[in-house]
Amino acid sequence: MYINFWYVLAESRELGREPLKVKALGQHFVLFRDDNGRAKCLANVCAHRGGSLGGAWAGGGAPRIVDGCVVCPYHGWRYDGEGRCQKIPTLAAGAKIPSRARVDAYPVEERYGLIFSFLGDLPENERIPILEIPEWGQDDWSIVTMVYEWQSSFDRVVENVMDATHAEFMHPSASLEGQFQEGANCDTELLDGDDPWGNVFRITSHSLTLLQGYHGAAQAWAKMHFQMPTSSGDTETGDFHFCSYVTPIDKYSTKRYMLHARNIAQGDGADEEIRKTNLQFAWEDRVVVEEIQPVTPSLFDSTDLLLPEEKIMLAYRKSLQAWDRKGWRIDSEQVLRDQDEVVYAIPSPARRTQKSWVLPRVPTREISSNSTTRS
Repeated sequence: MYINFWYVLAESRELGREPLKVKALGQHFVLFRDDNGRAKCLANVCAHRGGSLGGAWAGGGAPRIVDGCVVCPYHGWRYDGEGRCQKIPTLAAGAKIPSRARVDAYPVEERYGLIFSFLGDLPENERIPILEIPEWGQDDWSIVTMVYEWQSSFDRVVENVMDATHAEFMHPSASLEGQFQEGANCDTELLDGDDPWGNVFRITSHSLTLLQGYHGAAQAWAKMHFQMPTSSGDTETGDFHFCSYVTPIDKYSTKRYMLHARNIAQGDGADEEIRKTNLQFAWEDRVVVEEIQPVTPSLFDSTDLLLPEEKIMLAYRKSLQAWDRKGWRIDSEQVLRDQDEVVYAIPSPARRTQKSWVLPRVPTREISSNSTTRS
């Protein structure tokens, strides 16, 4: 798992008037809306006595927002959207709120019906941008949003998104039999794309053109131009575009937010059919991906025999190596060893200018080529 990327923490419709506690990168966060309706994201642990800012109140009461601040249910401390404590009810009259009375606050962008948060400390001009969906809002495109949760590492999920040849064997209803086998005149090529944070791979066969790639550590996409059989026995030519925002819940579980765009088969009835088909594909993927060993793929090709059509995965693993060297990989083993005595926080941008935080920064480390474990 890596810091310094944008991750989806919830769908916009999930965040209403009450705070929402979510988990990502093995840590807990609280989402809430300020008085202007803008989504905010904070580390969930109160700087006072470790209360859960998004937790329930005594008697089962819902989490609270007062004057645009999320309120800790333990002692009533109030935190604004920048993570600063604005009120301590028990503080003596005239006393100042301690400067360390703050929690990490993370940048938030709300788009495509999703709430993204940048979980890291990079300044704005150094952040890898969110993968864009140019089809969003276009009259000739329809988009269906799907959310899946798998018991699998995030990188296994990302690689599954970019794995074209598995569809022939795992998704019989996709009608891709023989597309990638010997004699199918299938051509594969790793392209020089214009994305400095990812790579592009193209597969061409007799009836299918597929572009696929990744953007950063946990966002992937695919564009498929093909001929689709219709109920009348004819064929309809068009495009399917898939965009996946993958969020590690922890080392062993992942949420995938997948947006499926198409410029054919329009209408609400078609939406429902697409949703049904995607759910079937997700189930077929899940039962296999959750059983893959080891839990996380090797970054040094020691446990996989990759084929030419999987060059995109090799490129992806090399990118992960580069982000390892930047010190962005969370040391999950250290976090696990300390879990009963230490609560860590994903570092926020404010830590670059403000010192002396109550919660220590989550440990990170680089993996070496002779290491057998990854986080």
